[in-house]
Amino acid sequence: MAVDTSTPVVEQAPPVPKVAWRDVYLLAGMRGLSFAGDIIAATAIALQLQANGASSYSVMALLLAATVPPVLLSPVTGKAADRFDSRTLMVTVGSLQALICVAMTMWTSPAVLIALSVLLSSGLAFTHPVFGALPSAIVGKENVPRASSISQTTAMAGMVAAPGIAGFLISHFGVSVPLWADAVSFTAVVAGGLLIRTRLHKGRGAAAGAGAKTAAKSESSYKVRSDRFLSAVLVLSGAVMAAASIINVLIVFYVRQTFGASEQTYGLIMSAWMLGLLPGGLLVRKVKRFSHEVFLIGSFVCIAVAILGAGLAPSVWWIAPFYFVGGIGNGAQATVTHILLNVRVPDTHRGRAFAALGAVSNTGPAIGYLVGGAIMSFATPRFGFLAAGLFTLVALGAFASRVLRTADSAATDSAPAGARLGEAV
Repeated sequence: MAVDTSTPVVEQAPPVPKVAWRDVYLLAGMRGLSFAGDIIAATAIALQLQANGASSYSVMALLLAATVPPVLLSPVTGKAADRFDSRTLMVTVGSLQALICVAMTMWTSPAVLIALSVLLSSGLAFTHPVFGALPSAIVGKENVPRASSISQTTAMAGMVAAPGIAGFLISHFGVSVPLWADAVSFTAVVAGGLLIRTRLHKGRGAAAGAGAKTAAKSESSYKVRSDRFLSAVLVLSGAVMAAASIINVLIVFYVRQTFGASEQTYGLIMSAWMLGLLPGGLLVRKVKRFSHEVFLIGSFVCIAVAILGAGLAPSVWWIAPFYFVGGIGNGAQATVTHILLNVRVPDTHRGRAFAALGAVSNTGPAIGYLVGGAIMSFATPRFGFLAAGLFTLVALGAFASRVLRTADSAATDSAPAGARLGEAV
């Protein structure tokens, strides 16, 4: 069956009750707190390592601890999100993560902090596919654009606010308080998991008879990697994320060494990208005239223009508006990708799709960090920016037509009646 991603309406459905939208806003709040808590904790851990005299290799190990587990665990975490009760997953994993944050306040040696960071990011690898798959089950596919926009915008707001909160907490209360704040954010995830009425795969483990057989047939009829459209979207997303991560390594040298600007100027430029995230996410919700796939390509073009424009900047302050444009593209891309996965992927495989997105979202940056570090060993930051921008354009040229051409290609529809996996209690 061909799925038209240019319109979110799959079929006429009765109005969504207010209690369902309450669940959407509750989920959005959970994601916002989780993102903010994670960034606050990561900042605190990095400073703790530095204070303990850790080497640059320890900092690199910390970065890898945050990115590698979601990649390696994606086959397992995706299947878990598609097979187990979402409430059980969120409550169990969130509780363990809160305890890990408490442990970080007690044991502060570099090796222990890095090991605990691995466990923390492993937990995120289990919960993020659930967060991504819930909107469709809560309000239905026809309302996914609005629900995903709310969820993504709130998550981005948490990301924007977190660095400032982290700086305030660390400067006034030291490293332990930010880690306790992250523990509180995971406790909020646990509470939200208990309060959200919609549950994915409730009682799935006890399913038997015709219902289980129907779900099994639905599972075998769709594979994320066999979906040409989503495969192109994920590959292109990974390439653009890698390019954006290359400039994340270079930007501090570009601002401080190439232009000789102050630390304050560097901070303001970095905040420009973060500030662009919010309007980028809101644009997807407000602008209805473009199809999702066109919006996605447009978001990648914004990122490419931002990278190239920053690389060609004649003075340091020209970087800020280009970074704002890049943030808009980044926010729109993240929101549209979540909408497409919710609209296109069947209920039985949505967790695996979001786990695959998580793997791409971590693999791209990891490669970008390594390439960015290598570029600094033989070239100037400006050269790195221009190379990353050109690479983004090449990736767009290679995959944009495929994304647009396969948008209406066949994809298995949602599970048949009687196999609906999201239900309220």
